[in-house]
Amino acid sequence: MKNMKIKAVLSTTVLPVDGAYEVRALSECPDVTGVEHYIGHPDTKTIVEELGAIQAPSKLFFGLNPGESAICFAIRQGRSDRKEQGYTSPHQAVTMDDLSVRIITRIDAGQCPFCGAQVYRDGWHCPGCGAT
Repeated sequence: MKNMKIKAVLSTTVLPVDGAYEVRALSECPDVTGVEHYIGHPDTKTIVEELGAIQAPSKLFFGLNPGESAICFAIRQGRSDRKEQGYTSPHQAVTMDDLSVRIITRIDAGQCPFCGAQVYRDGWHCPGCGAT
């Protein structure tokens, strides 16, 4: 996990800014020491703070810039009480085993050499002029 620019620790995949993103599961937890978190669920908050994340000054996450990543600690499918209650209770007890860890990376954008539209990654198709 070297050369990763982790901007935030989240409790789910939050994408408030338009763009192209890559999301993938991680088999191990990266170092989040000193990274701001935006987590309100008490048990999840305790877990990420024990891993070194620090409370952000606000619960409002503004998003990622190209090249930045966020680590998400979401309650695994089937382990949340959301299905029964329609929301995740702040009283639901969770451990690290109940969480899945994902990384969201906003993909660097490039520019189409033909029309100048924004394109993403190397294997691209231009949304502006259709060039491939």
